Amino acid sequence: MKKFILLLCACLTIGNVFGQVGIGTVNPTNSSMLEVSSTSDGGLTYKGLMPPRVEVASQRDLINPSTNDAGLMIFVESIGCLQIWNGTSWENIYCLDTIAVEPWINEFHYDNMGGDVGEFVEIVGPAGLDLSNYRLLFYNGSNGQSNYGLNLSGIIDDESNNYGAIDFYPTSIQNDMEGIALIKLSNSQVLQFISYEGSFTATNNVANGMTSIDIGVEESDTTTPIGFSLRLTGTGNTYDDFIWNAPANDSPGDLNDGQNIN
Repeated sequence: MKKFILLLCACLTIGNVFGQVGIGTVNPTNSSMLEVSSTSDGGLTYKGLMPPRVEVASQRDLINPSTNDAGLMIFVESIGCLQIWNGTSWENIYCLDTIAVEPWINEFHYDNMGGDVGEFVEIVGPAGLDLSNYRLLFYNGSNGQSNYGLNLSGIIDDESNNYGAIDFYPTSIQNDMEGIALIKLSNSQVLQFISYEGSFTATNNVANGMTSIDIGVEESDTTTPIGFSLRLTGTGNTYDDFIWNAPANDSPGDLNDGQNIN
Protein backbone atom coordinates (compact mmCIF):
# COMPACT_ATOMS: atom_id res chain seq x y z
CA MET A 1 0.00 0.00 0.00
CA LYS A 2 2.80 2.41 0.91
CA LYS A 3 4.52 1.73 -2.42
CA PHE A 4 1.26 2.39 -4.27
CA ILE A 5 0.78 5.74 -2.50
CA LEU A 6 4.38 6.80 -3.26
CA LEU A 7 3.93 5.85 -6.92
CA LEU A 8 0.66 7.81 -7.10
CA CYS A 9 2.31 10.90 -5.59
CA ALA A 10 5.17 10.64 -8.07
CA CYS A 11 2.73 10.45 -10.99
CA LEU A 12 0.82 13.48 -9.72
CA THR A 13 4.07 15.43 -9.33
CA ILE A 14 5.14 14.63 -12.90
CA GLY A 15 1.69 15.67 -14.11
CA ASN A 16 2.03 19.05 -12.38
CA VAL A 17 5.51 19.59 -13.79
CA PHE A 18 4.56 18.86 -17.37
CA GLY A 19 0.94 20.03 -17.28
CA GLN A 20 -0.61 23.47 -17.61
CA VAL A 21 -0.03 26.09 -14.94
CA GLY A 22 -2.57 28.60 -13.68
CA ILE A 23 -1.88 31.60 -11.44
CA GLY A 24 -5.07 32.94 -9.87
CA THR A 25 -7.06 30.19 -11.59
CA VAL A 26 -7.35 26.40 -11.28
CA ASN A 27 -8.64 26.06 -14.84
CA PRO A 28 -6.07 27.46 -17.27
CA THR A 29 -7.20 27.53 -20.86
CA ASN A 30 -6.30 24.51 -22.97
CA SER A 31 -4.43 26.78 -25.41
CA SER A 32 -1.79 27.95 -22.94
CA MET A 33 0.95 26.42 -20.83
CA LEU A 34 0.60 29.34 -18.39
CA GLU A 35 -2.45 31.48 -17.66
CA VAL A 36 -2.38 34.40 -15.23
CA SER A 37 -5.77 35.59 -14.03
CA SER A 38 -6.34 39.27 -13.21
CA THR A 39 -8.40 38.29 -10.17
CA SER A 40 -8.30 35.38 -7.75
CA ASP A 41 -11.22 36.26 -5.47
CA GLY A 42 -14.14 36.24 -7.88
CA GLY A 43 -13.76 39.85 -9.02
CA LEU A 44 -13.43 41.74 -5.73
CA THR A 45 -9.87 42.81 -6.53
CA TYR A 46 -7.82 42.96 -9.73
CA LYS A 47 -4.10 43.09 -10.44
CA GLY A 48 -1.87 43.27 -13.51
CA LEU A 49 1.22 41.56 -14.85
CA MET A 50 4.55 43.29 -14.08
CA PRO A 51 7.37 42.45 -16.53
CA PRO A 52 10.96 42.28 -15.30
CA ARG A 53 12.24 45.86 -14.86
CA VAL A 54 15.70 47.45 -14.92
CA GLU A 55 16.48 51.11 -14.28
CA VAL A 56 18.78 51.74 -17.27
CA ALA A 57 20.00 50.01 -20.42
CA SER A 58 23.41 49.32 -18.90
CA GLN A 59 21.72 47.08 -16.31
CA ARG A 60 19.69 45.37 -19.05
CA ASP A 61 22.91 44.61 -20.93
CA LEU A 62 24.21 42.64 -17.95
CA ILE A 63 21.62 39.97 -18.87
CA ASN A 64 23.83 39.09 -21.86
CA PRO A 65 21.28 36.90 -23.74
CA SER A 66 22.32 34.53 -26.53
CA THR A 67 20.85 33.91 -29.97
CA ASN A 68 18.76 31.14 -28.40
CA ASP A 69 17.01 33.62 -26.09
CA ALA A 70 14.94 35.39 -28.76
CA GLY A 71 11.64 36.48 -27.22
CA LEU A 72 13.11 37.51 -23.88
CA MET A 73 11.37 40.68 -22.60
CA ILE A 74 12.36 43.48 -20.24
CA PHE A 75 11.10 46.96 -19.29
CA VAL A 76 13.76 49.72 -19.19
CA GLU A 77 12.54 52.38 -16.78
CA SER A 78 14.85 55.24 -17.81
CA ILE A 79 13.49 55.28 -21.37
CA GLY A 80 10.01 53.92 -20.61
CA CYS A 81 10.25 51.11 -23.16
CA LEU A 82 9.12 47.48 -23.15
CA GLN A 83 11.78 45.65 -25.16
CA ILE A 84 12.20 42.20 -26.69
CA TRP A 85 15.42 40.38 -27.56
CA ASN A 86 15.42 39.40 -31.25
CA GLY A 87 18.42 37.10 -31.00
CA THR A 88 21.06 39.74 -31.68
CA SER A 89 19.77 43.03 -30.19
CA TRP A 90 16.98 44.60 -28.13
CA GLU A 91 13.94 45.98 -29.99
CA ASN A 92 11.30 48.34 -28.63
CA ILE A 93 7.85 46.76 -28.44
CA TYR A 94 6.27 49.91 -27.05
CA CYS A 95 7.58 53.12 -25.49
CA LEU A 96 5.58 55.34 -23.16
CA ASP A 97 4.85 58.89 -24.31
CA THR A 98 6.02 60.22 -20.95
CA ILE A 99 9.02 58.91 -19.03
CA ALA A 100 10.18 59.69 -15.50
CA VAL A 101 12.95 62.06 -16.60
CA GLU A 102 13.06 63.73 -20.01
CA PRO A 103 16.34 65.03 -21.51
CA TRP A 104 17.21 68.72 -21.33
CA ILE A 105 19.45 71.37 -22.91
CA ASN A 106 22.49 71.39 -20.64
CA GLU A 107 25.10 73.55 -22.37
CA PHE A 108 25.52 75.56 -25.57
CA HIS A 109 27.79 78.02 -27.35
CA TYR A 110 26.73 80.63 -29.89
CA ASP A 111 29.16 83.60 -29.87
CA ASN A 112 32.83 84.40 -29.27
CA MET A 113 35.49 86.98 -30.11
CA GLY A 114 36.14 87.11 -33.84
CA GLY A 115 34.43 84.61 -36.11
CA ASP A 116 32.19 82.15 -34.30
CA VAL A 117 33.88 78.79 -33.69
CA GLY A 118 32.42 75.48 -32.57
CA GLU A 119 28.78 76.44 -32.00
CA PHE A 120 27.00 73.52 -30.32
CA VAL A 121 24.11 72.42 -28.13
CA GLU A 122 24.51 69.67 -25.54
CA ILE A 123 21.69 67.40 -24.37
CA VAL A 124 21.73 65.53 -21.06
CA GLY A 125 19.39 62.76 -19.95
CA PRO A 126 19.11 59.23 -18.53
CA ALA A 127 21.63 56.68 -19.78
CA GLY A 128 20.20 54.45 -22.49
CA LEU A 129 17.78 57.07 -23.83
CA ASP A 130 17.48 57.08 -27.64
CA LEU A 131 17.51 60.72 -28.78
CA SER A 132 16.10 59.93 -32.23
CA ASN A 133 12.67 60.78 -30.76
CA TYR A 134 13.76 64.39 -30.13
CA ARG A 135 14.41 67.51 -32.19
CA LEU A 136 15.82 71.01 -31.64
CA LEU A 137 14.12 74.07 -33.11
CA PHE A 138 15.92 77.43 -33.27
CA TYR A 139 13.72 80.52 -33.10
CA ASN A 140 14.59 84.06 -34.24
CA GLY A 141 13.78 86.39 -31.35
CA SER A 142 13.07 89.36 -33.61
CA ASN A 143 10.01 87.80 -35.27
CA GLY A 144 9.31 84.64 -33.25
CA GLN A 145 9.80 82.42 -36.29
CA SER A 146 11.66 79.12 -36.23
CA ASN A 147 14.42 79.34 -38.81
CA TYR A 148 16.21 76.04 -38.37
CA GLY A 149 15.60 72.54 -37.01
CA LEU A 150 17.89 69.67 -36.10
CA ASN A 151 16.84 66.05 -35.60
CA LEU A 152 18.79 64.41 -32.78
CA SER A 153 20.26 60.91 -32.68
CA GLY A 154 22.39 58.63 -30.54
CA ILE A 155 22.05 56.70 -27.29
CA ILE A 156 23.02 58.57 -24.12
CA ASP A 157 25.91 56.93 -22.29
CA ASP A 158 26.41 56.51 -18.54
CA GLU A 159 28.82 59.20 -17.35
CA SER A 160 27.62 59.60 -13.76
CA ASN A 161 24.86 57.86 -11.80
CA ASN A 162 23.09 56.66 -14.97
CA TYR A 163 23.15 60.04 -16.75
CA GLY A 164 25.19 61.29 -19.68
CA ALA A 165 25.53 63.94 -22.38
CA ILE A 166 25.62 64.13 -26.19
CA ASP A 167 26.68 67.22 -28.16
CA PHE A 168 25.17 68.44 -31.46
CA TYR A 169 26.47 70.98 -33.95
CA PRO A 170 23.80 73.00 -35.78
CA THR A 171 24.63 74.75 -39.06
CA SER A 172 24.56 78.06 -37.19
CA ILE A 173 23.15 79.68 -34.05
CA GLN A 174 22.49 83.40 -34.35
CA ASN A 175 24.31 85.87 -32.13
CA ASP A 176 21.37 88.11 -31.28
CA MET A 177 18.31 87.08 -29.26
CA GLU A 178 17.33 83.53 -30.17
CA GLY A 179 15.32 80.72 -28.62
CA ILE A 180 16.03 77.00 -28.57
CA ALA A 181 13.15 74.56 -28.20
CA LEU A 182 13.60 70.88 -27.35
CA ILE A 183 10.76 68.89 -28.93
CA LYS A 184 9.61 65.32 -28.31
CA LEU A 185 8.54 64.01 -31.72
CA SER A 186 6.23 61.18 -30.62
CA ASN A 187 3.67 63.60 -29.17
CA SER A 188 4.92 67.01 -30.45
CA GLN A 189 5.58 68.08 -26.87
CA VAL A 190 7.75 71.14 -26.16
CA LEU A 191 9.99 70.01 -23.30
CA GLN A 192 11.97 73.26 -23.14
CA PHE A 193 11.83 76.67 -24.75
CA ILE A 194 14.77 78.74 -23.55
CA SER A 195 16.34 81.89 -24.97
CA TYR A 196 19.29 84.21 -24.51
CA GLU A 197 19.61 87.99 -24.74
CA GLY A 198 15.90 88.40 -24.04
CA SER A 199 12.51 86.67 -23.96
CA PHE A 200 9.93 86.53 -26.76
CA THR A 201 6.84 84.65 -27.98
CA ALA A 202 7.08 82.04 -30.75
CA THR A 203 4.80 82.70 -33.72
CA ASN A 204 5.02 79.43 -35.63
CA ASN A 205 5.82 75.72 -35.51
CA VAL A 206 5.46 73.51 -32.44
CA ALA A 207 6.19 76.24 -29.86
CA ASN A 208 3.71 78.68 -31.44
CA GLY A 209 2.24 80.96 -28.76
CA MET A 210 4.74 79.95 -26.09
CA THR A 211 6.97 82.54 -24.39
CA SER A 212 10.62 81.64 -24.07
CA ILE A 213 12.43 81.61 -20.73
CA ASP A 214 15.53 83.81 -20.79
CA ILE A 215 18.39 81.93 -19.11
CA GLY A 216 19.82 85.21 -17.81
CA VAL A 217 23.39 84.83 -19.11
CA GLU A 218 24.87 85.46 -22.55
CA GLU A 219 28.00 85.38 -24.67
CA SER A 220 29.70 88.31 -26.41
CA ASP A 221 31.70 88.85 -29.60
CA THR A 222 34.02 91.20 -27.68
CA THR A 223 34.68 89.36 -24.41
CA THR A 224 33.87 85.63 -24.78
CA PRO A 225 36.97 83.55 -25.69
CA ILE A 226 36.87 80.67 -28.13
CA GLY A 227 36.25 77.44 -26.22
CA PHE A 228 33.79 78.94 -23.74
CA SER A 229 30.09 78.15 -23.35
CA LEU A 230 26.99 78.72 -21.25
CA ARG A 231 26.31 75.70 -19.04
CA LEU A 232 24.34 74.37 -16.11
CA THR A 233 25.85 73.62 -12.70
CA GLY A 234 24.50 72.40 -9.37
CA THR A 235 23.31 69.12 -7.89
CA GLY A 236 20.28 67.06 -8.93
CA ASN A 237 18.90 64.90 -11.75
CA THR A 238 16.41 67.12 -13.61
CA TYR A 239 16.74 70.42 -15.47
CA ASP A 240 15.14 72.48 -12.69
CA ASP A 241 17.82 71.34 -10.23
CA PHE A 242 20.53 73.33 -12.01
CA ILE A 243 21.34 76.98 -12.81
CA TRP A 244 22.85 78.66 -15.87
CA ASN A 245 26.30 80.20 -15.55
CA ALA A 246 28.25 82.94 -17.32
CA PRO A 247 30.67 81.83 -20.07
CA ALA A 248 33.42 79.44 -18.93
CA ASN A 249 35.44 76.56 -20.40
CA ASP A 250 33.18 74.30 -22.46
CA SER A 251 32.81 70.51 -22.24
CA PRO A 252 30.64 69.39 -25.16
CA GLY A 253 29.54 65.79 -24.82
CA ASP A 254 30.49 65.56 -21.14
CA LEU A 255 28.66 66.52 -17.97
CA ASN A 256 29.76 69.98 -16.87
CA ASP A 257 32.34 70.91 -14.27
CA GLY A 258 30.38 71.77 -11.14
CA GLN A 259 27.42 69.60 -12.20
CA ASN A 260 26.76 66.73 -9.82
CA ILE A 261 24.18 64.08 -10.73
CA ASN A 262 22.62 62.36 -7.72
